[in-house]
Amino acid sequence: MNIQYIGEHLFPGEMGKFFVWLGFGTSILACVFYFLAFYRKDNRRLWLSGARGLYIVHALSIVSVAAILYFLIFSHYFEYTYVWQYSSRELPVKYIISCFWAGQEGSFLVWALWQALIGLVLLRLTRKWESPVMAVFSLSQAFVTSMLLGVTFFGVKLGSTPFGLLRHTVDNIQGTIFAMPDYLSTLGDGNGLNPLLENIWMTIHPPILFLGYALALVPFSYAMASFMKKDYHTWIGRAFPWTLFALLMLGAGILLGGAWAYVSLTFGGFWSWDPVENSSLVPWMTLIAGLHFMLISRRQNFALLAAYILITLSYVLVLYASFLTRSGVLADTSAHSFGDNGMTMQLLVYLLVFFVMMVVMIGVNFKKFHTAKQDILLSREFWMFIGAIIMVLAAFQIVFTTSIPVVNSMFHSHIAPPVDRIGFYNHWQMPYALLIAGFIAFTQFLSYNSNDPGHFLKKFLIPLIASFVIAIPLVITGVVTQMNFILLVVFTFFALLSSIYNLVFLATKPRNTGAIITHIGFVIFVLGTVLTFSNSRVISTNTSTFDLGDSRTNAENLVLMRNDTLLMNGFYVSYVNSRPEGNTTVYQVDFLTKMKGRYKLEFSLHPSVNVHPRMGAVYNPDTRHYLGRDYYTYISSVSKGPDYIVIKAIMNPYINILWLGSVVMILGFAIAFFRRARKRWLGNS
Repeated sequence: MNIQYIGEHLFPGEMGKFFVWLGFGTSILACVFYFLAFYRKDNRRLWLSGARGLYIVHALSIVSVAAILYFLIFSHYFEYTYVWQYSSRELPVKYIISCFWAGQEGSFLVWALWQALIGLVLLRLTRKWESPVMAVFSLSQAFVTSMLLGVTFFGVKLGSTPFGLLRHTVDNIQGTIFAMPDYLSTLGDGNGLNPLLENIWMTIHPPILFLGYALALVPFSYAMASFMKKDYHTWIGRAFPWTLFALLMLGAGILLGGAWAYVSLTFGGFWSWDPVENSSLVPWMTLIAGLHFMLISRRQNFALLAAYILITLSYVLVLYASFLTRSGVLADTSAHSFGDNGMTMQLLVYLLVFFVMMVVMIGVNFKKFHTAKQDILLSREFWMFIGAIIMVLAAFQIVFTTSIPVVNSMFHSHIAPPVDRIGFYNHWQMPYALLIAGFIAFTQFLSYNSNDPGHFLKKFLIPLIASFVIAIPLVITGVVTQMNFILLVVFTFFALLSSIYNLVFLATKPRNTGAIITHIGFVIFVLGTVLTFSNSRVISTNTSTFDLGDSRTNAENLVLMRNDTLLMNGFYVSYVNSRPEGNTTVYQVDFLTKMKGRYKLEFSLHPSVNVHPRMGAVYNPDTRHYLGRDYYTYISSVSKGPDYIVIKAIMNPYINILWLGSVVMILGFAIAFFRRARKRWLGNS
């Protein structure tokens, strides 16, 4: 049936599809031309000039695609599936911005956009390395852009377009609104953003995380280019600032995700070892290890192989993270993953191409750059090497357990993931964290090459003894009680004091201020994590006559009648009122203290419940922040009859230490990056 639809805005969507195809085609041609520019001596300048022009057209095409999608979202053109599915007229501007990356198509577009813009910077900075670096870079960009095509060839789906029409999502329009030419008049609003994503951190977290993903491609490209050029050392200096930048952005993205989880999700913490969370953490960990191997390899050639493996593996793990998140394989084990949208095979091919490229290139060139290890036991590079190996082992444990659903899917096995996920990972990661903290402390007093044992021990013992002294009050007062936590606290204090000593008194030369501050931030973060995890506790318990179903629920939840006041952990809490705000109902819970028979208001919390018409109830917590602790409360359930609410309250002490460590660590990465970037890009490179 041929229906002439009224009011549809088809032109911008068709332009969007055109620019996607233009971007895809030019990225492939740019890749080919760059390879020809490198391998063909005749007309090399012509090939290189053509490759540059093609890449610039590609980048402009991707920018155009992003601009068109934003135009459709802000114009509320709900005839487009993506716009209808993730936006609505009621959303404020800051959340309409988030609609761009709320779905798979938008997140791939953000990734493609960042890589396209980074490629333009590389055109200015790569110089003699341009052809091999941009050949590899353009190949990856072709794969990412293909995720936006939305076509099917011989039964194989290639990508998913963000410009598909809503009426094309049904096989038969009979009996639907799409049987009417003016169906848009009945389509008043869109489905809207998932209420959990209506948070300022989700406006910032995804684009920064994807920038980190995109930046991880640059060191990979330099490593592959070094094999093509048979230059096994120069690439390290060129890739080093990019590696720092990738760590800075990827780390910031992960930490912002933790901040979002803390204020939006109801598990009361910042990190739940969710498989999708893990899949973004592992590339960051391997990049950290790779960065240290790069540093060592500039002085001792034995770390060069490890640098190649970890730097290239990090981007492969980025692709693996994308596969885990978007293939649907984690749909039953993660609240953050997308469902299977038919692109599993395409994602797998993308992953395998770059994994095979990595393995083949390293295997073919192995004998040309690998040299025997020089054993200097009391040297900074040796213990940096051991510490980086520990980081790799910690990452391997995380990725192995996270991949259980993949193993089950591939081999039809029935391996059960950990039931107590947080407890399982905390138990396994504890010794790795302890060793890493110890190695951070150890290396603060070691110079490169050989060191005098007596001089080393003289500086080494003072912060070690001081760490035990500082930890004693924490043990006596019961802040930390378990032996593994006590040891980790001692080692983190040891690392912290050693790093501060090195920063202030210059224990070793040359001074690397950015690295020292990063280490200080990391150990403060670990210390805050230990103190928070070991002291966080549920402070609500059911003291009413209502039975909430089971002993654990009764032990962790408090039933509050309206205007009733009950004792809870030194406070008297009272359910005051509720008020509707659109789909959301906000509840006021007052926390009071009692002096001389009179109540005094200490603070009020406003947890809420968003009853979305299409997505069900979403429970939003509220938190009162103090310098030494947080009081975290959310609604467990709401009455349908009598006027009462059920709340769960958690006290998180020392969590500000964790956030302080996060800020200091990111600051350290930023200082290290700008120092290296200024030297490499603005110097005589």
